[in-house]
Amino acid sequence: MPSQVVDALPQVILEAGLHGVPTIGSSRGGIPEAVGDGGIILHPDDADGWVQAIETADRADLGAKARAGAAPLLRPCLPEPAAAGLIPAAAAAD
Repeated sequence: MPSQVVDALPQVILEAGLHGVPTIGSSRGGIPEAVGDGGIILHPDDADGWVQAIETADRADLGAKARAGAAPLLRPCLPEPAAAGLIPAAAAAD
């Protein structure tokens, strides 16, 4: 996520983490906090650093850390959408 703008808390980082996919993200806004130990933070203009990180990242270790870091940042689904039939009832119970 080589964002050049100040993102508050990009959901794509949390979604990736829940699937065990680490993030290589820029040092802008809330990206470092969202990535935590589950990825690599770089300056968005460090092209060589991005290439190296993509080629050498320990995906298994960082992916496990990404999953562990993402889970506490999410909240369960609200029961109202399940009651209205918009999402499966099991999703609201998680």
